[in-house]
Amino acid sequence: MLNVYKMYARRNGNGNVPNPFLRILRIPGKGRSVEMVERNLKDKAYNYIKERIIRCEFLPGQFLVEAELIRAIDASRTPIREALNKLEQDRLITILPKRGILVNDITLADINAIYEVRFLVEPPVVRKYGHLISDAKLEEMLLKNNASAALEHDLNEYDLDSELHNLFIETCGNTYLMELMQRIFAQNHRVRILSGERLEYRLQATVREHEAILEELLKKDYTAAEEAMRIHLEHSREAAVTLMTTDVRSWGRAAGNG
Repeated sequence: MLNVYKMYARRNGNGNVPNPFLRILRIPGKGRSVEMVERNLKDKAYNYIKERIIRCEFLPGQFLVEAELIRAIDASRTPIREALNKLEQDRLITILPKRGILVNDITLADINAIYEVRFLVEPPVVRKYGHLISDAKLEEMLLKNNASAALEHDLNEYDLDSELHNLFIETCGNTYLMELMQRIFAQNHRVRILSGERLEYRLQATVREHEAILEELLKKDYTAAEEAMRIHLEHSREAAVTLMTTDVRSWGRAAGNG
């Protein structure tokens, strides 16, 4: 790609490549613009870091090293920093000048705020839009849910939880609400993993609670499904709050990183 820049510069009698050229340059044999390549690298970096944060591979309170991220992702500093800026907007990290990149703690205030939004959104969505989910899809999710009962501390179980809750939100078709809940779910995924590791009873209880929601939807009793979702969220919130208040004040410190 650099050779293409040089060829253009020689052809124009100077050593500079104008910015408009960079915006429209196409890579031979690939048919993609430099801008697209840079955007893809930014997306790759964003997804790589976000995935490890929400799966708690990067723990709350942990400092990330930019140079290590550059090596792991195989990208330059520019897309890495653009990805980090986006993650900071998502409130997953804080960029501290001269100190580094801090994976944000999960505090009691965070848990209360997360569940306040979920209580306001998810039960009414299940009642109002539950009829739009086909029986075939509900039965598929029920089979997956029941199969997950045999899993112990398997990330697939947490992924199934995310899939189910995302299904309800996506059914409403409201893109603004979907964008909001994606941020909420990213934070809540960390809560689920950390509380699931410390409170084993929640894993099996979650399976039973999901089953209750799906069964009510299959029976077309959307008011009962709304109540089952409310009960599920209440139990999840109580577990997270209990763990936070009886263990330490934040999970970052629980992990020994804060």
